[in-house]
Amino acid sequence: MKHVIAIDIGGTKTIGAIINENGELLDSIRIPTNPKLGPENLMKSLFEIIEQLRVTKEIDCIARGSAGRINTDTGEVFFASDNIPGWTGVKIKEIVESKFKIKTVVDNDCKVTGLGEEWKGSAIGKKSYVCIALGTGIGAAVKLNGELIHGCHWSAGELGHMTLYPNGRQCNCGLKGCFEQYCSGTALVKIFNEKSENKISTGYEFFDLVKDKNEIASLVLDNFIDDLVIAILSLSNIYDPEVFILGGGLIDTKCYWWDKMIDKIEKSPLTSLFVPSIVPATLGSKAAIYGAAYLGFKELNGDD
Repeated sequence: MKHVIAIDIGGTKTIGAIINENGELLDSIRIPTNPKLGPENLMKSLFEIIEQLRVTKEIDCIARGSAGRINTDTGEVFFASDNIPGWTGVKIKEIVESKFKIKTVVDNDCKVTGLGEEWKGSAIGKKSYVCIALGTGIGAAVKLNGELIHGCHWSAGELGHMTLYPNGRQCNCGLKGCFEQYCSGTALVKIFNEKSENKISTGYEFFDLVKDKNEIASLVLDNFIDDLVIAILSLSNIYDPEVFILGGGLIDTKCYWWDKMIDKIEKSPLTSLFVPSIVPATLGSKAAIYGAAYLGFKELNGDD
């Protein structure tokens, strides 16, 4: 049986796992990471994970999801924001294969999250889906008619930077009115702090205030729901997928907003034609690991 080392490097930790082709997670490791320390530190974490895991099983492929826009032909980071200084241009595939002599495959972290939901989660059996990660920022995996879309410049799925409001809130990408400036966890905290004298620093604090029926937090959340509905209906017109899958850290708070979101979507004029199918992601933080493994097995089996 074939085995893949699947790796997900996040903002605070690196998770690695050995997964077999039946989807069984046989071993896993997590170590702390700090992307702000630069690419050398991230690659060191990657090497440490691989070294520890490969002694337990014969490994056929190393697969990982990475932040940034990934050239999947070369396994190189085509572009990454300053959240990971110096990450643009890093040749992940070449470096790992040179060191370990094991076939390696790399894709964007949000895209492998979608693949994880496709293999073992909410998108099983679906040929077309949009999997949106609502977290610190917003990213997505878009699959249409059986093909995961990357785009000519590896930028497909960067839905966090589609414009909801021209001349709206300033985004760190340089544009204004971007989706993630309204519907990410970061946005909820920032908008609340602009409206309230009592400042918060985390999404946990924000939803504690929502739970306590804080007037300002409730208003901010209502606006979040409205903006999320605008985005989903717009994307439905663009992609018309079988299903939308909503994941990321904010899905853990869906008890505060999911039903209202669905109600608004069902009352939209668009739904006179059809009601978009919308489901929550089911794999949580394991989605990227399972998706990376699935990517590895597809590479080993010669699947597109």
